[in-house]
Order: sequence, then structure tokens, then C-alpha cells
Amino acid sequence: MLLFLDIISSIPEFCVIDDNKIILRQKITQSETDKLSDNIIQSYIEVDKHLNLTKNLKRISTTIGPGSYTSLRVGSAFISGLVISRKIPYYPLSIEDIINFNSLKHSKKNLGVFVTSSNNQEFLCYKIKDNKMKYYKIENNKYSIPKNIDLILFNKSKINENNKLEQMKFSFFEEFFNNYKNLPFKNNIIIKPIYISNNQLLN
Repeated sequence: MLLFLDIISSIPEFCVIDDNKIILRQKITQSETDKLSDNIIQSYIEVDKHLNLTKNLKRISTTIGPGSYTSLRVGSAFISGLVISRKIPYYPLSIEDIINFNSLKHSKKNLGVFVTSSNNQEFLCYKIKDNKMKYYKIENNKYSIPKNIDLILFNKSKINENNKLEQMKFSFFEEFFNNYKNLPFKNNIIIKPIYISNNQLLN
């Protein structure tokens, strides 16, 4: 079985894949005001009881940010415990992966990703020179979309309903499920969430 944890989105969820089929998708919190730290252990216990997941777990992946600092910290710590204790191959799903997946479908367009995380934290992500990633945390609705961006992918709501720029909704889990067979899961990986503070990458 393969466990995927989306800890970026406003409502985090566990997803389990087995034999190339989705066998479970379970929301960890019921609302955007619920705390991941109060619910993640009990939610996992329920999944484990239903599927005997821990015994059958072969691979794990999580989103790694940017997003809520607290959610990233809690989710990454929890998954690290499973990865280390069970010696399970792991893959960190990044925003760069989302861009790369969609670049194959939109080869003539420059892509950006607009992420809405818990507590309505918002981030604009895109590639800059030398193919490096730029992460910008939006504060007080102040942001600037680079002129070369042709298409914005968003996980919850559009970056600006009045913006004439082409925008398309995506799901972290759907992107993962459609591409996980080609991802290089590895052992002994230290999970390094992408924390953004004052628009600086902290790690």
C-alpha cells in the first residue's frame, strides 16, 4: 500500500493507493478551523484499523509546501516517524513537481501555482532563472504576477476572480495519483518542508 498525505491544502487528507487503485481518501479535519495536530493521530488510527495500513505500508509521500508552518511541521513530524521506524521509501511531492507534470500538457505556456493553505494562507509559486523555484507568500492581497506567466494553477480558488489570466484548478492528490508510478521513492530521506517567512526560504 502507498500512503499519500496532503498537508498543504486547507483540509488535509490521507489517501491510500493499492494495486494502482484508490482504496481510501479520508479528510483529517472537518473544517478549516480544526487543527491538524488535534486530529492526525486519531485519523491515522482509524485508517490503520480499517486497512491494517502500518503492516502493509510499502511507500509514503507527502506534499512539502509551501503552506501553513504549523501544518507542515506537524504533518512532516508524523510522517517522519513512520518513514524512519518502518524504513519505508518516501517521496516529497513539491510545487515544482506540479509545474513539471503540467508542463507536459501545456508545453507552450509558462506556469505559476497559486496555493491556498490552512488559515487562508496564500502563496504564489513559479520558476525563475536557471529553473529555480520562487515562493512568494501573499500578505494583505499584495502580489505581482510575472508578465511571462501564461497559466496559473490553483488548488482552491483563483488568485483573482477579475484577473484575465488563464487559470485552472488542480488537486494535489490527483496530480500525485496520475504520476506516482514515475516518481523516485527513496530510503533514508530526511523530510524537509518548504517554510516561507518574510518571503524567505527558511531551509
